[in-house]
Amino acid sequence: MSGPRPRAVRVPTPLAALIAPGAALALAAAPAAAQEAGAPAPATIIVTGTHAKDRTELSSSAPVDIVSAEDLRAAAGPEANLGDALQALLPSVNYLDQSNSGSADHVRALQLRGLDPDQVLVLINGKRVHTTSVVNVESTVGLGSVAVDFASIPVNAVKRIEVLRDGAGAQYGSDAIAGVINIILDDARSGGEISVDAGLYHTHFAPTGRTIDDGQTQNLQGKYALPLGDDGYLNFGVDATHHEPTNRAGFDQLNPAYPARDLVTFRVGDAQIKNLNLWENMSLPLADGASGYSTILFNRRTSNGDAYFREPNDAVDNIASVYPGGFRPQSSGINQDWHASGGVRGALTDVFRYDTSLTYGLNTFTYGLADSLNASLGPASPTAFDLGGFRFGQATLNYDVTGDVGGFGLASPLTLALGGEVRRETYSTTPGVPASYEAGNYPSAANPAAPGSQGDGGLVPADVADLSRTVGGLYADLSGNLTRTVFADAALRFDHYSDAGSATTGKLSARWEFAPHWGLRGSISNNFRAPALAQIGGAYSPTTYVAAASPGTLALGSVQIVPVSNPAAVALGAQPLKPERSTNYSVGLTAQPVQPLQLSADLFRIDIRDRIALSQQVSPTSGPYAGGNYEFFTNAVDTATQGADLVGSWSSPLFGGNLVLSDASTWVDTGIRDIHAPPPQLAGVPANGYGGGLLFGLQAQNAITSALPRHRDVLTVNWSGAGKANTWNLLARTIYSGQVTRVFDFGNGGGVVSQTYNATVQLNLEAEYRATRELALALGADNVSDRYPTLSSAGINYYGNLPYDYLSPIGFNGRYYYVRLRYELR
Repeated sequence: MSGPRPRAVRVPTPLAALIAPGAALALAAAPAAAQEAGAPAPATIIVTGTHAKDRTELSSSAPVDIVSAEDLRAAAGPEANLGDALQALLPSVNYLDQSNSGSADHVRALQLRGLDPDQVLVLINGKRVHTTSVVNVESTVGLGSVAVDFASIPVNAVKRIEVLRDGAGAQYGSDAIAGVINIILDDARSGGEISVDAGLYHTHFAPTGRTIDDGQTQNLQGKYALPLGDDGYLNFGVDATHHEPTNRAGFDQLNPAYPARDLVTFRVGDAQIKNLNLWENMSLPLADGASGYSTILFNRRTSNGDAYFREPNDAVDNIASVYPGGFRPQSSGINQDWHASGGVRGALTDVFRYDTSLTYGLNTFTYGLADSLNASLGPASPTAFDLGGFRFGQATLNYDVTGDVGGFGLASPLTLALGGEVRRETYSTTPGVPASYEAGNYPSAANPAAPGSQGDGGLVPADVADLSRTVGGLYADLSGNLTRTVFADAALRFDHYSDAGSATTGKLSARWEFAPHWGLRGSISNNFRAPALAQIGGAYSPTTYVAAASPGTLALGSVQIVPVSNPAAVALGAQPLKPERSTNYSVGLTAQPVQPLQLSADLFRIDIRDRIALSQQVSPTSGPYAGGNYEFFTNAVDTATQGADLVGSWSSPLFGGNLVLSDASTWVDTGIRDIHAPPPQLAGVPANGYGGGLLFGLQAQNAITSALPRHRDVLTVNWSGAGKANTWNLLARTIYSGQVTRVFDFGNGGGVVSQTYNATVQLNLEAEYRATRELALALGADNVSDRYPTLSSAGINYYGNLPYDYLSPIGFNGRYYYVRLRYELR
């Protein structure tokens, strides 16, 4: 039996409408550039998604974005965060601020093309990057995903980033459903840079009528390069940030006495963050033309977020003698991350070259609480808790061979790539202290207060995990020009997981240059994603909305997120997780009608089967698990994601410098094709509870369909004085984000509440003055017009405490001013 009938999934915008903005750019460029309409402008040779040695972003058979180090510098935001920079520069990326979201306050998740964060593969110098060790279980954005932590990758280490917006499982293996983000590190042989940034939020906050100055931030970056031998190098650096918290909570109206006193009891905003990155990137010449290489990235981040305020008159959650004025638990995270890769590359024969490498990634996360209590333990309860620890390790051994082969009757040789990979993954957790999960009998055994620490509960010893698996893969890739105007690429890969079975994936892509500097491209592929070990064996006890005691009321309570093998999950119908599988289609047009102008338009569709999701809350009213609120992972749904990308840029000399205009737009729409039949064990769950007989309910559907903007656009105007002394670099960027919708199902007769938040436009400005060739001073502002999202309705703002939702990519902090001093070491 299938679930609800699939709704139609439409292509959001016809191709003609997509090309219209690019045509306007072309008309604007033509008068200045008609005399130069000859050879194409210089372009970067890409290394992502192809083994051919002559592909650029316009001549590739699949869409690739290239982001330079200069682009990242002005877009990294208050936290100097690589994810913030990518969201500001690429409309296909979402990387939203979180608040009051447990571990999601400390580890944010990046999405590509509206898909889940763990459906995009991240590489550093072409080597697979490990994910974090924590699952995102308390945020609508990327709910249930296990993401790569972009805050652990220093911005100043990056030379450029290549973002492949196409499925690439046949080339890279699991996770590359939405695409691939390849972060290529600095390989300079001399020189360096030191920069100091400082800034703060200065904003008028309408819900309280106050002007707020907070979020004070300092960032120090430094790097240096040394030559090694004839063509080797050693780059190393540091990136350190201290970011104070922000607060955008409204007046608390939950307690009848509060409105007249205009009290702000909640904290809604950025966590306090101390972030340290150390890194090196090295290549060393060896004998016989070979070279050894290594990359090491180390991150340590401590952060402090906030949970919901507990009212002084709350007899269930609070003890008046401990917190007579109420209390607001503060979550803490200690995140430690290593990425280390080393290898040797050189000539295998006269035709083929080899690359052998070993990469190891490790993430540990320690989760804690302060200013909290376990009310069921009474006045003797501790107020600080260790909630448990999480650890994920990944060791990857690669051997790759590439070379040009002929004999196919073609005008030029083809590039053949062959390779193998062996990967070992481990995941383990440690329990919290007993007081973080114990159930006491205060004030009485017959009517105890809430058990476990307030904010989030600690990890119970029975739910501790210790899992591992081995993955082996083989691939072959053949690419090249079939004719002078037709380029094609074919890839085939086989992977075997010791716990998730085998998968064979393939990809065909091609580009036809039907006229000089005009091309049609397209691809078709199948891809897969194996369930993360943290999704298979992880357990959490977050505090969130639960089924209210009476209809129409909101309540906070503990939810037990349990592994599919847990007896409670099995009793409620949980099944072993299967890999997600997708089929990807893409077709596009590239053009360079005049030398300064580049255009590309791509349509895509991604069909995903057996998508892994966190279930709806299931609250049985009878049986051995009655009275509890449970969630677990399930292959609950099939989806179809359709969309279009349009990218255009124009550059021209102007006033002794260079003017660059660029515009990028993404339209994306995810629809549900099928919700899988609920297990028979849920037949007894009442329809007015959270489960309602479904494992994939309204809130889960909202998280993947309408909680992300269907349209985003980034328009940038940049004039640069070309690095000369006494010149300026002037930047203006507008970021348009379409409307989003939030849905809450409060269960138990509490009803469904939804709200659509309007589209937003954010303006960022920066002016940098280069006093000498080495020294530059920049002044800038993000969100210059101090824009905020739509105010949340009374049904969602939790009694006025949460006036704005974090779903809007414009954020909820307002205007940010900053200054940056940069000195180049030559």
